[in-house]
Amino acid sequence: MKDSQINPYEHSDIKVKLLRLYLEKYINILALAKGVHTVEVYDLFCGEGIYNNGKEGSPVIILRLIKEIYYKSRKNSEVIFNCNFNDYNQEKTIKLSNYIAQKKLHYPEMGSLKFFNEDYQVIKDRIIQQTNIKGVKRFVFIDPYGYKNISVGHIENLLSDRNTEVLLFLPTQFMYRFEKKSTPESLYNFLIEVMPEEEKSMSSSGVDFIHKLRDGFGDKLKGKHYVDSFIITRNVNEFFALFFFTSHLYGFEKFLEAKWSIDEEEGRGWSPKFEEVDLFSNIGVEARTDKFEEKLITFLSQLRSNIELHHFTIENRHLTTHAVQILKKIQNSNNLIVNNVDNSKPRKGAFYIGWNEVKTNMIKCYFKYENNGTIKY
Repeated sequence: MKDSQINPYEHSDIKVKLLRLYLEKYINILALAKGVHTVEVYDLFCGEGIYNNGKEGSPVIILRLIKEIYYKSRKNSEVIFNCNFNDYNQEKTIKLSNYIAQKKLHYPEMGSLKFFNEDYQVIKDRIIQQTNIKGVKRFVFIDPYGYKNISVGHIENLLSDRNTEVLLFLPTQFMYRFEKKSTPESLYNFLIEVMPEEEKSMSSSGVDFIHKLRDGFGDKLKGKHYVDSFIITRNVNEFFALFFFTSHLYGFEKFLEAKWSIDEEEGRGWSPKFEEVDLFSNIGVEARTDKFEEKLITFLSQLRSNIELHHFTIENRHLTTHAVQILKKIQNSNNLIVNNVDNSKPRKGAFYIGWNEVKTNMIKCYFKYENNGTIKY
């Protein structure tokens, strides 16, 4: 049994918090999305849904959120939400079912509610076989009892319909510890699949190990899917991580918003408040946007459209609000050239890189950084 399903550790609470923050954005959007009639939500290692201290776990949080959004939006939406909760231990799903009924968290009009007691490999394969159904979106939460069954190939297959998003929790602290000692065969096979050959050397820290996994996932899925991590600190130098996978830039942007709402300084993760301890002092943390600003200025050394700038910002795991702050700074220093495609006079501070401006993929303006340039009208 895993600690996160039994004991009320803070890292379990923050894991569920991130899940809720992202799903709130995800479900609110899909509830009103054109062409969507069904959202399938899966929790593949759901547990009992309630910790010993009374705090609620992932399946309960999922249902509470769906119930809230469903009844708030049903006047303008016909989308239903099917919840699928799986745990190999039948006793756990029975307790979960009883708790849901006791708290009246589900009504049939919201969608179906199903419980399974299947091996991960079995239910994962069934989900993959149900892809490419028109009008159906899927969200899969995987919080496994270990890591031996997890594969990049599984994630890629789940994402193959381009209508599925995956949030995966991995016990990276234990994986990192084994990497430094004797590596079990299951971990060795996992690392062989995820990490490129040149990255298989010993990681310098638990965070470095997480970043290698994130980048390894990204390299394997490059060109088709977006990948990011969220680091959860349980204790000094003890790090766990959530990994998010999506085929859509907009979904990726929503996950970044959830991350940055928890970690406003770095958008990287969460740590408990230890007195007089700087958790990240040993791992070379940069100021929140300094490194991104350098990358952005380099990117703007060539003429770039507002569409390209939006993509660059999100793919570098920052928010458009960060890019706007930097662009305003450059503009106020007279180092930013702005040309509107309709030849109209550029309005200072208007950069058109928010989702509403770029979702139609229409170019509105071009930007270029020049060290001694001036704004062109």
